[in-house]
Amino acid sequence: MPLITLSVLSKTIQSRLNVTDKKARQYAETIMEIFGYDDCVIDNMLDHSDRRLFYRLEAEGILNTRRDEALLSDGTNWRIRYWVFQKESVFSSELKKKSRNIRTKNKTVPSYSFHKIYSSLPETAWTTRKTHLI
Repeated sequence: MPLITLSVLSKTIQSRLNVTDKKARQYAETIMEIFGYDDCVIDNMLDHSDRRLFYRLEAEGILNTRRDEALLSDGTNWRIRYWVFQKESVFSSELKKKSRNIRTKNKTVPSYSFHKIYSSLPETAWTTRKTHLI
């Protein structure tokens, strides 16, 4: 999956949370700083204001939560909460926006499918990184 840029995330946040461009950019920078290149972060590393932002973004479908439980040596359960970045949600909203813009210009948008893209590649594309032992 391609990387999400600051501008794309900022525009998505601005449209979903109905905030100013400046505020959306601040939120996007916060998200990018916390997640980095990961899709998942542990809840323990967030402060109160970040957690409030995450709850707002969860309501809009940009973030999601999941929990794991670990059994400690004394027999008690330890619950771990993770925040998961829903990149597909950001891309789908961006693709819908682009398709609306293109359709207004009397053009059609080709369907976006990973299967179609990968199946159209020649077999040599998959063997270029294989190591051959002599």
